[in-house]
Amino acid sequence: MLAMPKVDYIKHLREEEDLSINEIARKTGCNWRTVKKYADGDSFEETLKFTKRGMMYEEGFGQIVDDWLEEDM
Repeated sequence: MLAMPKVDYIKHLREEEDLSINEIARKTGCNWRTVKKYADGDSFEETLKFTKRGMMYEEGFGQIVDDWLEEDM
């Protein structure tokens, strides 16, 4: 996986400067498959799913406590 600045640069070259995949690959030094993946791909940001576990959440009290804590802030 590439760093975000490089991914943004690839997207910029494809969308703003309208370069081909091969031109971008030569310019960045990346494999053309990698460039194609990031240049023509949709939003690829991965979202982490965090599930709250424990007795408090399994019994249904977790949401109530979360609401109380948010209100106190």
